[in-house]
Parts: sequence; structure tokens; C-alpha cells
Amino acid sequence: MRYSIEIGKIVEGAIKRDMIKVSSYVDQLIKKLQEDGETVAANKFKKILSSSSITPLSPSQAELRAIPVDQESRTPLIDIIFPENNNIITILTKNNDSQINEFIETYKCSDKLKKEGLEICNTLLLYGPPGCGKTNTAFMIAKKLNLPLVVTRLDGLISSYLGTTAKNIRQVFEYVKKKPCVLLLDEFDAIAKARDDSNELGELKRVVNSLLQNIDNTDTDCLIIAATNHEKLLDTAVWRRFGYVLQIEFPDIEAIKQIIKLLINEKISLEESEIMQLAVCFQDRSGAYIEKVIYKAMRSAILKDEVFSKISIFQQIFLSQGISEEAENLQFKKASYLKSKNKGKKYFTYDDMGEILGLTKGYISSILKGDDSND
Repeated sequence: MRYSIEIGKIVEGAIKRDMIKVSSYVDQLIKKLQEDGETVAANKFKKILSSSSITPLSPSQAELRAIPVDQESRTPLIDIIFPENNNIITILTKNNDSQINEFIETYKCSDKLKKEGLEICNTLLLYGPPGCGKTNTAFMIAKKLNLPLVVTRLDGLISSYLGTTAKNIRQVFEYVKKKPCVLLLDEFDAIAKARDDSNELGELKRVVNSLLQNIDNTDTDCLIIAATNHEKLLDTAVWRRFGYVLQIEFPDIEAIKQIIKLLINEKISLEESEIMQLAVCFQDRSGAYIEKVIYKAMRSAILKDEVFSKISIFQQIFLSQGISEEAENLQFKKASYLKSKNKGKKYFTYDDMGEILGLTKGYISSILKGDDSND
């Protein structure tokens, strides 16, 4: 049945007299009907909702009315990003992109899979070093599914009061059961640490149990995404709770080229060969690092009243490598760095190096000891 999830949740909400849940899932059902071209049915549900005793709520109104807070500090336990405000663009490697799309399709076809008696996978664990794009991947998934993204940093749920941390976790999971959404458990290792860690208090070990129980008791129509920089710290039982486990890789050359084009945003015109030169310098680096270097180059050019160019970016690349303007043998170090990026291919000729460094081809050749094999 195409809309079994929404209909089931509407019935469940009505039985429990949970009007926020009813309103949220009716709204989701209307959106799906409209996407499928079922305008007559969509309008019918709109009319029923508007004429009922339930006060129609916009998504933001419904969310704000029920948002969970820490009982002691009264600070919100979550942030909500609605699809219309989800403007983050995520660029992944081809391998990562393929696996994420498979996960998304599993959710979209959940009715079809349930009909065939197949288990639905609604949990995804993302791991990798800082800045590789784990959080942005969660934004992308929510955007593609046109669902709100509910973000909670698990380190923010930890309370100094015994028992409150488990209550905070339960509040978050109870909340996401009321609304079609994607739940992102960021900084997952803050709570889901191995329970045999001798440095942890007994209370935190009980918190891990509470977290696992809440994941187990969450319906398959709610997507749960966990993100961590420290996957080796996770309790072994945590891994079994996630149907999909994905290491977010550093961007490959093609992804890096896309990131560069996105960041410079036509502020400068670069040839494909020039974008490739920048890309090879950004290899084995995170998307966050690339963004930091390029934006720093933009800011520096503005503050110095200079024209933003590829030279600006290369200057920041050199600085990020510890090649400052005060370094001894400065030009030799810069030229050597560029030459090291060739790796058997002529990304940088002596002419290219001369343009980037503002030197002649002959001088580049002389400081590199006349190695003409480069040009």
C-alpha cells in the first residue's frame, strides 16, 4: 500500500489523541499525494484537516510547540532544519554518493519492501575524520526526502544530574515519533562509548543502554543517522543497530573539482587545467579544508584590495603547508612543492610555476637545479 506509513501514523495518533502527530502525518500524506498527481485526494484531505477541530499548524508551528528541552537548564535539545531552509550542497565521492542513494531509495520504497516481507533499513552510521562531510551528508538525505532534519549533538544531552541524560535521550526519540523527519545524532561517540571503558562512570554506561533501547524501539519509518569522528570508541553493540555503515571518504579528484567550482562561484574564470592544478594540491584533504583555504584567499584579496585569482588560492595553499613569506629559500620551497604534485604527470610545467610564483621559466629551472624533465 503506497501510503501505509502515513495512514498508520495518523490512526496511531488519533487513538492516542496526539493531535500534533495526526496533523504532521496528514500534512505528509498530502505532500505525497500531490507529488503523485493525486490532487483530488490531496485537496480532500486538506479540506478535512481545515474543517476539523484540529487547528491547522504550519510545520514550524507544530515543531516549536513540542520541541523538547533539558529539564534543568531549559535549553533546547534539538535544532530543526526544514526543507525550505536546507540549502547546504553536499559533494561526495562517486562511491559514497551511490551508497547514500541506495539508502534513500530503501526508505522511499519502504511500502514495496514491506509488502514483500523484507526488512526495512532506517539506520545509517557515518564515520570519518573531521570535516569530511558527515553532517552535510545528513542534510543532503533530508533534502532529497523533503523531510525536516532534527539535529541533536549527543554531548549536549549529557547532564550533570544523575538520570537526566537518559531522560533527555528519551525526550528526543519521543519527539521524532510525532513527525516524519530525519534524526541526526551528531558527536555520537559522546554517549555511545564502549561500556567496558574503565574511565566511564556507571551512570554513563546505563545511558548507553538507554540509547540502544531507544534506537531499537523507534519505528522503521523514522530515519536515524549517527555521525562520529571516533568510530573506534563506539560500543560493539552500537554497530549492530545500524543497517547501513558508511565511511565518508575524503573527496576524490572529480569531487574536489566540483567543490572548487562551487566555492569560487564564477568569481574568477579558470581553465579546466587550472582547476586540475588546484585539485591535485587539495588531494587527501577534507572538503572543510578546501573551503577554508579558498574562503581565506577570498578574504585576504578583499582586505588587501587585490584581485581574487588562482594566485590568491595558491598563496593560501603555500601558507597551509607552512611555507610562509619569511621562510628561507622561499621560491625554491614553493616550486618544489608544486613539482612534487606532478607525480608522473605534467600538471605543473616550468611555465605554470613561473606564472603562479611570478618568476621566469629560466629562474624556476635554475632554482630546481635545471631539471628539464619537467618541461
